[in-house]
Amino acid sequence: MIDKRIFQFPILYTANLGKIAIGWGVHETVGDECKAAKIKKALIITSGLKGTGVVDEIQGILNYHGVSTVVFDKITSNPKDYEVMEAYKVFQESQCDGVVSIGGGSSHDSGKAVRSIAANGGVYVGDLAVFINPPWMEVMKKFKPVTIPQISINTTAGTGAEFTYAGVVTNTRVRAKQLILVPGQTPTAALIDPLLVRLMPQNIAAWTGFDALAHAFESYIARVQSKYSNALFLETIRLVSENLREFAFNRMNHNACENMCYAESMAGIGIVLGAGGGIVHGLAHQISALTGCHHGRSNAVMSLAGERYNQPACPEKFGDMARAMGVDTRGMTAVQASDKWFEEIERLLKDLGIQTGNLKEQLGLKREDFDHIARVYSNDWVSEGNPRDFNHADCIKILESVY
Repeated sequence: MIDKRIFQFPILYTANLGKIAIGWGVHETVGDECKAAKIKKALIITSGLKGTGVVDEIQGILNYHGVSTVVFDKITSNPKDYEVMEAYKVFQESQCDGVVSIGGGSSHDSGKAVRSIAANGGVYVGDLAVFINPPWMEVMKKFKPVTIPQISINTTAGTGAEFTYAGVVTNTRVRAKQLILVPGQTPTAALIDPLLVRLMPQNIAAWTGFDALAHAFESYIARVQSKYSNALFLETIRLVSENLREFAFNRMNHNACENMCYAESMAGIGIVLGAGGGIVHGLAHQISALTGCHHGRSNAVMSLAGERYNQPACPEKFGDMARAMGVDTRGMTAVQASDKWFEEIERLLKDLGIQTGNLKEQLGLKREDFDHIARVYSNDWVSEGNPRDFNHADCIKILESVY
C-alpha cells in the first residue's frame, strides 16, 4: 500500500461552482435568474453604489419580472459582523426567500453570510467561522447547509467573491477578519457585467484589480494548489499585467475592462479548483480589520514584503510568473528570473499610484497590534498554503519592514 504520508497534501478537492455569466449587459438577466432560482422576494444587499443608479436599475428589472425587493445598503468595506446581523434581521422580518448582492466582495460575502445565518437559525455570524484549529472540516459538519438562493451582480474586477464558496466577515468582538464557510454557501449564479464594472473610480479599479493579481500570484506559489488552477493563475497574471494600467486610468477602454473581468473571475475559479492563499492575504486581512483599509489596497501594500519572504522557498515559481508578465528570462538562473517578478510588481504598483511601506502614516497601523495580527494569521487556513511554515517572529519582522 502506498504511504500517502510522504505527501504534505496528498488529495486536493475542487469546490462547488455556481453558474457564471460574463458579458456586456448581462445584469439585465437578473430577473430571469431570480425566477429560475424561484426567488419571489429578494433582499438586495449592496454597498458603495449610491449615485450610480445601478441599484435602482436592478430593482426595476426585478420588479418588472415580478420579484419583490427590499434594499439593505448599510454594508461597508470589510463587512462587519453587526452589519451582517442587521441585514439578516431585515431578511427575516421582510420574509425574503432569496438574496441579490450587488457590488464587490463586501456585498457578495455579506449575502453569503446572511443566507448561512438564516440556514442556522439566526446564529451569530462569528460562530460560523472556520479555522485550522479546531479542524475546519469537522466544524463544518455541525452547520446546516444553505438552501436559500443568491444571485450576485459584480461591479468590481477583483475579488471573485461573486461565485466562490467562502465569505469573509470582520468579527469586531475579537478584532479579526474571519472565514465563513458553510455547505451550500456558493451563490447560485454570478453575473459579471463590464458595463457596471467600468463605473468604478480610478483608485478602486486599481485596488480591486491588484486584488485579482494577488489571488493569482499568491495561490500559484502556494503549497495547496492544482494543475487546474495553475493554468488559470498564469493567464490571470498575464491579463492583469497587460490590462490593469489601461483599465485603472480609462475604464471606458472596453477591451481592458472586459479583460479585467475575465482575469478576476479566472483567479476566483482557480481558487475553487483547488488552491490556497498565503501570508500576503493572511496579514493583509487583519490589517484591513484593524485599520479599515480596502482589501485590495491592503494586499497591494503587503505584496512585496510578503513575497520576498517566500522567494527562497520557490524561486522557480516566481520565474514562471515573471515570464507570464512578459519578461524574457532566457539565460537567467532561477533566482535571477524570480527577481524580475519583483521588479515588475514594483513597477506596476508605482504606475498605479499605490505606495508600499510607511503603513503607520498611510493606514494608521499600530505597532502594538503586530502580535495580534500574527496570532490571528497563525490560525487562518491561508497560513497552511504559504510556501514557508508559520513563524510568529518572522511575521513581526515583515510587519516591521512595512511600518
